[in-house]
Amino acid sequence: MGEAKKINRRDFVKATALGVGAAALFSGIDPSKVMAGVPKKWDMETDILVIGAGGAGLAAAATAAPAGAKVLVLEKMPVMGGSSLICGGALAFAGTDMQAKENVKDSSELFYSDLMKVGENVNVPSLVKSYVSNQLETYTWLKQIGVKFSKIGIASGMSVPRSHYVSPPQVIKVLSDAATAKGAKIMMETGATRLIADEKGNIRGAMVERKGKKMNIGARRGVILASGGFSLNKDLLAKFVPPMAKAQALVGPGCTGDGLKMAWAYGADIKDMPYIKATFGFAPNAESIKNDFALVFYKGALIVNKEGNRFVDESKSYKLVGDAALLQTDAMGFQIYDEAIKVEALKDPLNAINSLEKKGSLQSAQTLGELAQKLKIPAKALEDTVRQYNANVEKGEDPQFGRKTLVASFGKPVKIEKPPYYGFPSTAVILGTYGGILTNENAQVVTIFGEPVPRLYAAGEIVGGVHGAAYMTGTAFGKALVFGRMAGKRLSKK
Repeated sequence: MGEAKKINRRDFVKATALGVGAAALFSGIDPSKVMAGVPKKWDMETDILVIGAGGAGLAAAATAAPAGAKVLVLEKMPVMGGSSLICGGALAFAGTDMQAKENVKDSSELFYSDLMKVGENVNVPSLVKSYVSNQLETYTWLKQIGVKFSKIGIASGMSVPRSHYVSPPQVIKVLSDAATAKGAKIMMETGATRLIADEKGNIRGAMVERKGKKMNIGARRGVILASGGFSLNKDLLAKFVPPMAKAQALVGPGCTGDGLKMAWAYGADIKDMPYIKATFGFAPNAESIKNDFALVFYKGALIVNKEGNRFVDESKSYKLVGDAALLQTDAMGFQIYDEAIKVEALKDPLNAINSLEKKGSLQSAQTLGELAQKLKIPAKALEDTVRQYNANVEKGEDPQFGRKTLVASFGKPVKIEKPPYYGFPSTAVILGTYGGILTNENAQVVTIFGEPVPRLYAAGEIVGGVHGAAYMTGTAFGKALVFGRMAGKRLSKK
């Protein structure tokens, strides 16, 4: 046997490409349809190419452009904002001046503990630590560039009030203005279709389509994927979480999984896909979070099914409550509460009680029996359920489901006894996929072997690993801004 021929990396890549090409001849797969090589000439070129103009993409642009980088943001839809634009407007931050003014004792350590607890410790610790380590700086930066925070409140997964409420449209406008004021360009109705890599595997740009015209756009420093999730892609939902394929989704219209597939072509790993869940608390056929959503059970309401029986610990994450609700008759649950609980619920901006009342989406009555008739559930069952629940609250126990708090580890359950009584028919709706491609703590996309994909970053809903098995209110929008800013910082330094 003769001496083996030594080959360098370039020779190996070429040989591998030839092997893939040869295999494709027999399999019917065209590699160019999945992976794209560097063109002889770019149609356009920039330093940083951001794919997606939602909260994550605009945060990246608003960070990188002021640092001197040439930034181009692509948005396939005619409107900026994505899912960030229509979210509930809660941002989870810890240790802020707003909390201090209300004597709320919070810290990064408590924030981390809460995130891991609600995520059932299957979230990636390094990603959670990175989020928590950068969240307070992100809050301060948002205030500096003009984002207005209205108030704070407590919500799902929090042990203390940590939701900092904003107007999503105002945040999107502030971010886009901050980016474009420093030279960033935003191309609307321009969708990326493939990432482009050189023979060494470095991501060099993307193939895009704009009004029927195909272009190759180069990125001298790198690409940031911020294209959102895949709530509107029924095929992908059926692949990863079959029960969700039939669920209603209330997300940005561009959430079809484009970026996920582009990253997978270069070996990107995925995380948290089995934990994608729908959120409980929506009126059937909901059109918006602002007008069709209420979490009165976190203020003391109990939840019953169409048979008038409780079926879940109401203090759990609304994702887990959603799982339980989807198993009930017609995937329905009814939030039952009294006037005292309503007064408390109205203090939370996420509870659209007034809007729901105006639309006729909830019912009220002076007695539980009358309320049951209006809700079309068995009166005796509802009366017995509330009577037993009140007795258990009096004893400080819940033998059925173990409810000890109002939400997470905060607050004590209260009795439902002060008329009028209210009932809100609720179901679970997908607000985002939350699982997605895996990054490291620096927002770099990593492969199934744990190695960074050179010059490829990701932020926002496209990324998995931060939430784990369930979700804390305000952390989807929060991670978009935190990791978008992080990716912008990393690439602007090169």
